[in-house]
Amino acid sequence: MDVRQIQKGREEICRISAMLFAKGLVSGKDGNISVRIAADEMLVTPSGVCKAFLEPEMILRQRFDGTVVEGELRSTREAGMHSRLYELRPEIGAIVHTHPAAATAFAVCGEELPQDILLEVPALLGKTAVAGYAPAGSRELIAEVEKCAKSDVILLQNHGVITCGSDLADAFARMDAAENAARTIIYARLLGEPKRMPAIQP
Repeated sequence: MDVRQIQKGREEICRISAMLFAKGLVSGKDGNISVRIAADEMLVTPSGVCKAFLEPEMILRQRFDGTVVEGELRSTREAGMHSRLYELRPEIGAIVHTHPAAATAFAVCGEELPQDILLEVPALLGKTAVAGYAPAGSRELIAEVEKCAKSDVILLQNHGVITCGSDLADAFARMDAAENAARTIIYARLLGEPKRMPAIQP
């Protein structure tokens, strides 16, 4: 990948980060975003910076073994989680990890998004998975995520949500859809017992 493509990737991360913040899908300094740029390299957001205020020069270029190739800021402690998913699924081009309120509420309860309430869940998100609790940035968390790597939407117990996509726009769209679905299901449960639909294969 040449310098112009890497710069374009950094700019795209900043653009999507701002969109996530504007839509309330990320808050404060939480979350992390990455884009695969080579067989063993990614661009990834730094630690401790609000996603609304990211600038391209803040985005790190990092190998999957943790080596920072370019960047002055400290990398996110969850970079290992991103790199492991890339290693397990070569078709993934980008990963978004945030803590959106409604989808994270499902994660806190250890509950997947049901496949038989909203058509969008099986049609757009596929089968979601719940990774068991482990401290953020830990090897234990990476091990829990590995068990769920086949899913494009992974709910992290008591933590947040990961979405994977062919590119960053795809991963963003999945996060947006997952949060909207979670919010709708919660509203429906507040109103009464949601009607169920026939099973649909994702």
